[in-house]
Amino acid sequence: MKRVLMAATSCVVLLGAVQPASAAERVYKPAGPWAAEYGDDYCRLARNFSDGTDTLSLAMERIQPGAAVRTILIGNGIKMYRGSNALEYTLTPSGGERKGPFWRSETADKQQYLNLGEIFMVPLGPPPAGPVFPPYDRAKEQEFAKGVSAIQITGGVIDPVTIETGGLKAPIASLQTCADDLLKTWGLDPALHQTMTRTAQPSTEANKWLPTGTIGFGDFGKLGGAANQLRVMVSAEGKPTACVIHWASLEKKTNDAICKAIMDKGQFLPATDKDGKPMASYWMVSPFALMPPFGGT
Repeated sequence: MKRVLMAATSCVVLLGAVQPASAAERVYKPAGPWAAEYGDDYCRLARNFSDGTDTLSLAMERIQPGAAVRTILIGNGIKMYRGSNALEYTLTPSGGERKGPFWRSETADKQQYLNLGEIFMVPLGPPPAGPVFPPYDRAKEQEFAKGVSAIQITGGVIDPVTIETGGLKAPIASLQTCADDLLKTWGLDPALHQTMTRTAQPSTEANKWLPTGTIGFGDFGKLGGAANQLRVMVSAEGKPTACVIHWASLEKKTNDAICKAIMDKGQFLPATDKDGKPMASYWMVSPFALMPPFGGT
């Protein structure tokens, strides 16, 4: 069941000190409260901002527990250089500098739609010496978000843009709660997932599961910005039990073929709880991970 919460009190935050803006910089201030929209397969927080001339909408989306937040900007106030394919931005004051690609399209009412893909609400640094995917630390993510009160876009744009988001600790906490609720909707136990010792993962080479040509070369451009994520439900025995598409961007027949191949050929190591016992869970993946290496078969 979809739940829409307007002006969620848990997301009311105070703005930090405003830094002086340069002459060409466009500064967007909040023009309304955060609005939360929670569905059966997604969590979304959105807020409108204004620089006095243009309105800009910022959306933060999540489809599973984890520090990744898909970030969307809607509005015509951000002007990019012709040929720009990446943005440089800073999560200020303490979130660090980032650079990443964006995917641009247009809404039905002719507003520019920028998908920045997934931004990770954790400090960037060298890969950890331990597991490739260390356990998700909710408290660490909230502490990081507490130190972010604005997004400054300085590279790839004609005029620098600052979006004064206010502290993001409360909004991120709201997304965390929603993501845990998603697990309940899928028939899983959120408490077990907070202390599990291993995520569900393929036990064979996943890039050999799909028949050649399942995903055509012309489909590659449709997969940017974390689009068309696959969620495979995995039993405690390591068997795939369901395949669901989040943020679908490929044709239905293509996604049906992908899911059929996974259900037929997919083999998994099940997730394990805090005691190392197998438990029901899920595996979330981009279609890119299912394609053979270039030049492969």
